Amino acid sequence: MQEGVSIANNKFYRVNERIRFSPIVVIDEEGENLGEMSTFEARKLAENAGLDLVEINPTNRPPICKIMDYGKFKYDQAKKDKESRSKQKETELKEIRLTHKISDHDIDYKAKQAREFFNHGNKVKVSMRLRGRENAFVNQAFAVFEKFAEKSGIYYESRPVKSGNSIIGNFGKLREKEKSDEVKIPQSDSQEN
Repeated sequence: MQEGVSIANNKFYRVNERIRFSPIVVIDEEGENLGEMSTFEARKLAENAGLDLVEINPTNRPPICKIMDYGKFKYDQAKKDKESRSKQKETELKEIRLTHKISDHDIDYKAKQAREFFNHGNKVKVSMRLRGRENAFVNQAFAVFEKFAEKSGIYYESRPVKSGNSIIGNFGKLREKEKSDEVKIPQSDSQEN
């Protein structure tokens, strides 16, 4: 018989002698409700079946306990947790640094880089550090951020904000390409009546 142990998802289960309350509601290994009984009687039933008595809902009054193989239960829980972690996609925060004197070609390149990061499911943070006298060109720096946003085709999640010597903006989602109305060229009748 095993003692109460915490499992992978940090949920603690009381097992066998660690169950403090009496009476308890007991569910057998097939899932049938055996009703309310004393903790001593429930432990005896579990021992006779060669299984453990596990408190599965301690907040209920009376608590709900189940007769089960605790080792197998822990194994299954750990397996489910590992599987759910493997299915989760982790997003990274990628950073792109700009300067207030950046050329148009460099903005194009960094915009392309930002779109690639965003298309791979990562978040993009754009930053610019102003040094010394560069702090006098804050308007020019914000213009660079606007030009970058236009060329990358991505909306800012939070607008660029100046904090100390830095300006930081986070990208949220891709812009939907604006559908321009196609100009229809009237077809001239090649056959005149």
